[in-house]
Amino acid sequence: MGMRGEAAFALETERAALRLRLAAAALATTLVLLAGDGTNTLAAAAIPSFLAGAVALRYGPAGRYPLARALAGSALDVVLATAIVFSLSVNSPSWILYGFAIANTALWRGPLGVFGATAASILAYDVTLGVRTGEAPASSLWVVQALVAVGLISAELVYSAVRATADRERMRRHGHALRAFAEARGSGALLETLRTQILALGAVHVRIGVDEKALKDSLASKAGFVERLPTHDARYIAVILPSDVPNAPEIETISRDLIADIAPLVASAERAEHAERLRDAAAHALDALAETPRDQTEAGALATLTVAAAAVAGRAAIVRLADGVLLTGDIAKDAAVDLARGGGAAALLVGSGTHWSRPLLAKVDARSAIVVTAGSGRGLLALSSDRVLSEQEFALVQRLANVAGAVADLVRDRDRQRADAQQLRTESERLGVVLQAREDAVAMAAHELRNPLTSVHGYATLISRNLGAVQDQLTRLDRIIADLLGRTALEKDVSDVVKVASEAVGRLRALTGRDAWLIKPDEPALARIDPVRLAQVFDNLLRNAAKYSPETGAITLQIIPGEQEIKFTVQDEGAGISPDEIGHVFDRGFRSPRLAETTQGEGLGLAVCRQIVEGQGGQIKVESAGIDHGSSFTVTLPAVRIAIPSSGEETTAS
Repeated sequence: MGMRGEAAFALETERAALRLRLAAAALATTLVLLAGDGTNTLAAAAIPSFLAGAVALRYGPAGRYPLARALAGSALDVVLATAIVFSLSVNSPSWILYGFAIANTALWRGPLGVFGATAASILAYDVTLGVRTGEAPASSLWVVQALVAVGLISAELVYSAVRATADRERMRRHGHALRAFAEARGSGALLETLRTQILALGAVHVRIGVDEKALKDSLASKAGFVERLPTHDARYIAVILPSDVPNAPEIETISRDLIADIAPLVASAERAEHAERLRDAAAHALDALAETPRDQTEAGALATLTVAAAAVAGRAAIVRLADGVLLTGDIAKDAAVDLARGGGAAALLVGSGTHWSRPLLAKVDARSAIVVTAGSGRGLLALSSDRVLSEQEFALVQRLANVAGAVADLVRDRDRQRADAQQLRTESERLGVVLQAREDAVAMAAHELRNPLTSVHGYATLISRNLGAVQDQLTRLDRIIADLLGRTALEKDVSDVVKVASEAVGRLRALTGRDAWLIKPDEPALARIDPVRLAQVFDNLLRNAAKYSPETGAITLQIIPGEQEIKFTVQDEGAGISPDEIGHVFDRGFRSPRLAETTQGEGLGLAVCRQIVEGQGGQIKVESAGIDHGSSFTVTLPAVRIAIPSSGEETTAS
């Protein structure tokens, strides 16, 4: 019953109580009038006082204590009846006024009120007889029996009426709740309707959750109960009952009945929702499979797979297992990597009990997760925050990952082969240019050699007179031969370090099959060095890194531009350098004794690098944490800045 219904019921009860009291006052007046001279002033004063009290109870303020008001009314009824009985003759039927007191109490307190009013009436009547012992014959005791009979009959009638009313109210509320359940759409709406209906019954608080222990703890010492809901996944409802109403057990009984009644509706709704999710997921999967072959890049194929997996579970991400890089998705990286690696090739993880995945799933706010491989070296995560994923959804995500992962692998291999082919073409063209330049230089040097040799031959006959000329020609010959052999320093030309480094990484990949991670700025980085010599430095350092590190070891080439100088570092995860050898690595012909037998070389590459770098005004240094901890070579070269004069023409200045 709602608040308006309760107010209307209370108003009707007050009106009925006033009518009963008016009837009692009328009967008391009649008895007094019939008694004539046999009455006294007490009866004459009691009736107006009773009427005043009845009117005050009916129309006075309700106050904060309705129980006290009801008790005051019952006391008023018993006092009137006792006053009239005391005032009139013992043989007068004035005791019937106690019946009005019993009836009035029944209106407010039901069967218990009837018993209480009957006991109070008998006690008041016995006290009256005790006071008037000399006037009351023994036959007057039959009135006590009559009062007991009236009380028992009234109690039985009131109990039957209250029981019938309660049953009707219970059926009304139950029917209203069932209509509300029938109108709800979906399991979530059904549970929310259940919560609303239990609150409407009079419960103080209703809470739904998945942690049974936490819900029981929330009850503390309050009256209430926790019961499992009829859902596929474990969910519970906690109900706190009012502590100051007598019908709290009835509220609990009706609440438990509603929980039982909703079970088939929830099961049906969950089956429908699951079927709808699978249907939608299958549609998304088909769309993804149709779109995947059209993706032109590896990233596009992986993005399509992520969107399709998220349509099935709710959220998704792809992790590269080797280095723990999050390729797609917006999920906490560390937890995602641990889940992908821990799940293996395929797993359906549920965050319950003491399973190893429970804390990781909590970090990503997920109740369950699907972990499958998505091609070579990648793991796919599909997460659900509000439910446990099914085996059908697991199988669907696994098929998606197999197809899309294979397509991504093919696209990646294609792109890699295209890049390798382009680098080979570029390198071939560069080598052709270099070879042509060398051929031209050799031809020019051979042509230039003829003149000094002829001069030497001519001057030899006149050596005594032309010794100085012979010496000049021999010096020129020595310079030409030195140029031919590459011993003289090249002119300090300007080189784009980024461009030369990119070409060197391509040559490393083409010649050794190894790759290097190039970290470079977006803009060109110009240094004062000949491009051919700079390429020679890059080649020596990168090939050394590849030679002395394992196949799976990472090689990093990082370029750091600056205002006055440009630095680049070649770092590997290879054999490393011992502290007693690190000071000799740039010595011509030096090779580590522990590596000399397992790797080929003449010990000249690093010496040549130092000669080139220092010849261009730069520096080269090496660092290593020790044996098997890799090495890091850092080269510093003078930077070249591009200045734009006021005329608008660009000039180059160091």
